[in-house]
Amino acid sequence: MVIITLQQVIDERISFLKEQINPNNKPEVNSAFQIQIDTIRHAVQDLENVEALINQKKEQLKNSKDVHKSERLFAELDGLEWLQRQIARYT
Repeated sequence: MVIITLQQVIDERISFLKEQINPNNKPEVNSAFQIQIDTIRHAVQDLENVEALINQKKEQLKNSKDVHKSERLFAELDGLEWLQRQIARYT
């Protein structure tokens, strides 16, 4: 029986996202993948606060008037919400 840990799933996700970054994509697509990678890497250091981070990003998104900032927040939320689902699954 193979037991997969949360860290293994996170590492696989980061590898997958890295593979998605390529020169044929629009720059904003590659940027969104990189933002997700950076967000997941940062959030892993404090797993207890992932839900609080999600709520904080959602609040910032509600108040954001800037398109670029909103796109960044959406990418961060994608990464954080994915991580939250994995935490729920593996803990």
